[in-house]
Amino acid sequence: MRSGLGLFLLGLASLVAAKDGRGKDSDDSYYGGDDHGDASGTSSGSSPMATGAAASDASNSTSGLTGGSKCVGSYMCISGIVNGSTVQYTMQSTGKADLGWMALGFGVQMTNTPMVIMWPNSGDGSITISQRKAPGEVMPTVDSSPPRVANVDAAASDLTGTQPKLTFTIPSDGSKTASLIWAFGNINPGSKAADAVLEQHLESSATTLDLSQPISSSNGTSDPVSDPNASSGIESAPLLPFQKMIVAHALLCTIGFLILLPAGALLARFARTFTSGWFKGHWLFQFAIAAPIIVSGVAVGIAAVSTAGAVHLDDDHKRWGIAIFVLYFIQCALGALVHYVKPTSWTVRRKRPVQNYFHAILGLLVIGLAFYQVRNGFTEEWTRVSGRPPISKAANIVWYVWVALVPVLYLAGLALLPKQFRQERPQQKQAPSDDYAMRPSYTDEPRYSDRL
Repeated sequence: MRSGLGLFLLGLASLVAAKDGRGKDSDDSYYGGDDHGDASGTSSGSSPMATGAAASDASNSTSGLTGGSKCVGSYMCISGIVNGSTVQYTMQSTGKADLGWMALGFGVQMTNTPMVIMWPNSGDGSITISQRKAPGEVMPTVDSSPPRVANVDAAASDLTGTQPKLTFTIPSDGSKTASLIWAFGNINPGSKAADAVLEQHLESSATTLDLSQPISSSNGTSDPVSDPNASSGIESAPLLPFQKMIVAHALLCTIGFLILLPAGALLARFARTFTSGWFKGHWLFQFAIAAPIIVSGVAVGIAAVSTAGAVHLDDDHKRWGIAIFVLYFIQCALGALVHYVKPTSWTVRRKRPVQNYFHAILGLLVIGLAFYQVRNGFTEEWTRVSGRPPISKAANIVWYVWVALVPVLYLAGLALLPKQFRQERPQQKQAPSDDYAMRPSYTDEPRYSDRL
């Protein structure tokens, strides 16, 4: 009995010793040994390649971590690593612009989307993290109660070199595909405060990030810029409602101001010396057809600003747009006045009324301003307010061709001015009786007896 009990106790002691040895080895392989101290609290997933290699160097098997990376624009790449209940996100500059701040938001549009915004502080090398939210396309403000609290991962961040990266950790929402919005700003807030004022982003958009890809010893996502497995290019994310309105606004105003108005002006310039029906065509182009399209375009633009939750008349494009809109209706009213109201004091032995010249000059001014406004819209305003990629260069080519062609055609039409003035000049009409004096009369309706 005693010998049996002794053998049992000896076996139990050996089992405990063996288990303790295995446990110690397991702890060292996970935490990286005592030299790392308590760094695991701030670098969760910051060394995924080392972790993956420790799992199985021989077979190159996965580490149990999953994630993905992608370059989302010209200035920024992102990555995400899922480590249990936590996700580590890295935002890295491509080095094409100075790093001011970078942001990730968890949603598909800016409105009411929780955002994590980070920027480096030059004084002490610290990193500010600011969780914010915005009611629309305006500067987001600090969210005092974010749905998930993010923390700076200083150990995984790197502010050195030409491609600095900012890393944070946040509790996982369980999704394997993250719907994100992102933004890159090239102007540093200049303050450590989480509520510091942010300058307008240089580039932004929406994207998705696949977090389901295994992280192995041969592929890591700690440096998304250099990750060979990272997808690249700006995605063609679906247009948001306010962005669709902006597109509709651009199309309608371009058709109205740059196609119909020039067409009406050219018709009047060329046709008035050949047919008495020129005014009807001119009126149809300039008002009957153009006005509903222009009014609709401006209305949709205003609705887009409201839908986005942005501020009305807060930039030059919006202010100039309203000014041109008002000038257009002044021009239409002046055209009707010129055509239907003839001052009697100017109909007898007088030159062409001044308002006729003013009408022509104002019309050309409206079209010229519209050309500038449209180009400003697709080269600057679109990317600024929508956060989408720039419009294709083809639009710029078409604009340059059209802005050159319209003046050339109009100048060619000015060659008909001498003929027009001959047709409009006062003519002596012989009265049927000597009781009537010879009466000269002025008209802006050409007499077609001297057509050719």
